[in-house]
Amino acid sequence: MRSSETHEGIFSILEKIIRAHPAIYIIIRNLVKYTNIFEKDFDGLKFLDINEKKMNIIDVGASDGIASKFFNNNLNVDKIYCYEPNEYFLKILKKTKQKNIIIKPYAIGNKNIKKKIYFPRYNFFNKNYDIISYAHYDQKLMNHFLLDFKFRENLSIASSILTIKKIGLFKKKIHLIKIDTNGFELSIIKGLIQTIKRDSPVLLVEMNKDEKKISNILKKFHYDGYFYSISQKKFTKRKKSNALNKYFLQKKHIKKQLII
Repeated sequence: MRSSETHEGIFSILEKIIRAHPAIYIIIRNLVKYTNIFEKDFDGLKFLDINEKKMNIIDVGASDGIASKFFNNNLNVDKIYCYEPNEYFLKILKKTKQKNIIIKPYAIGNKNIKKKIYFPRYNFFNKNYDIISYAHYDQKLMNHFLLDFKFRENLSIASSILTIKKIGLFKKKIHLIKIDTNGFELSIIKGLIQTIKRDSPVLLVEMNKDEKKISNILKKFHYDGYFYSISQKKFTKRKKSNALNKYFLQKKHIKKQLII
């Protein structure tokens, strides 16, 4: 086995250990926001031709602000528009010391609707802990995601209703869009299509079953899809086994020598 494969495999093994037990996952997920640790395939952003500008970023599914912290620590950022509908994460976002984030307390899509979401709920000593980072719009897939946890006793599926809004163009030019919404990425891409058409931003999108549909839409705007190789520090069109996100880039975003 090549050392590069071993290096990337270590991250995959560690992630599986963390996700083995709901209690371990909840503890680590709460601690990680105090560190600089984040999904390693985000490191590819450091090598793209967007870092010379004072960037404006849309962060859809901002969670507790962990992605915006990465952006502020590694990129030349002006404003970050954080879209996050969950009350628990909103309380954390509002306490953050990141002064350049603009908090939008709702979900976005291509139309104004209300939608039911499902998420794991872990009961520990008669207290419920909702694992919102696992929230999904498809109940059948939610059942499948529960299999990530090897210890599923006291784990159940809860639900809530989200209000989703359609938004218009931004006054500022957008340089980067990050979308991590556990299955609603396609509707968000459609809702942001005018901004994508006008500004040609880099897109970093969590992979899901709509990956091909998203790729087909973005091809119309001269985007190609790439995965970032952590060990080689380059981009490839070949899907990495441990990749969580997919980059959608135009030729102006990436130098040829960064593609393998």
